Amino acid sequence: MSTITKVDQYINLTKKNFRTYLGIAISIFLFILFFQPFTVDKFEFENNMLFIAGFGMIVLLTLIISQILFHRILVKADKENLSDSIWVPLYFLFQIVTSSLAFVFYLRYVGQNSMTFNTVVKVVIICFSLPVTLFLRYRLSIDQLRIHELLRETRAMQDKLKQFSESYINKHIEIISENESDNFRIQVSEIVYIKSADNYVEVGYHEEGLVKKKMLRNTLRNIEHQLVDFNNFIRTHRTSLVNIQYIDKLNKNFNSYWLSLDKTKETIPVSRQYLMAVKELL
Repeated sequence: MSTITKVDQYINLTKKNFRTYLGIAISIFLFILFFQPFTVDKFEFENNMLFIAGFGMIVLLTLIISQILFHRILVKADKENLSDSIWVPLYFLFQIVTSSLAFVFYLRYVGQNSMTFNTVVKVVIICFSLPVTLFLRYRLSIDQLRIHELLRETRAMQDKLKQFSESYINKHIEIISENESDNFRIQVSEIVYIKSADNYVEVGYHEEGLVKKKMLRNTLRNIEHQLVDFNNFIRTHRTSLVNIQYIDKLNKNFNSYWLSLDKTKETIPVSRQYLMAVKELL
């Protein structure tokens, strides 16, 4: 990788994270200003503000330095999930240790505070907020990327479904009957369901806003074979085949399942053999 590429990556990473770093530094400054976890009474008011601002500057420098040292791992984190990498906890540990030590020295030698155990505990707790905030931001950005990816995949599937629907909406098939005079030519998208009834099949089809029925002397298996190229049909029972675009909902009563359909009171039985496939579609 060329030097220019590394510099560009670092600049882009800095642009992406600087607002977060600055926000964390300002938050630490405001927290210390209002809650005063440390004694700063030895300074005048103006100097107190400047002294407290130093904590925010320490936080900002710590975050920038940690980005410089862990630049490579942060670049990879933008492209892949590194939650299992040993470098991630080291990156966060570096921030806690570095900022804690800097706070302690700043309080002791600049603020002239005596360092007690309670003071050190307060320092560590405050500095622990740095990696926690960055980790939460990282997880949020990962979740946002996943959401965008899922939305992209959903739109792609919708486009494919639209293309598929457009490709079959004007397709016609001729359902053959043993009585040739009963042969039935119909637009595929208008078929609502097909049920077997002894030596006949009942074809429910959509016409003029209503669902009508036609009996043909044929088998469900033969008709299913005719419709094999059209993925909008699903077998729900050994006696039933249904067009998924007309399914309203799946119903259950004790151990039996059935489908209710749009624009008709006709119901379609669902056997356990085909139940999982139906549920996946719904």
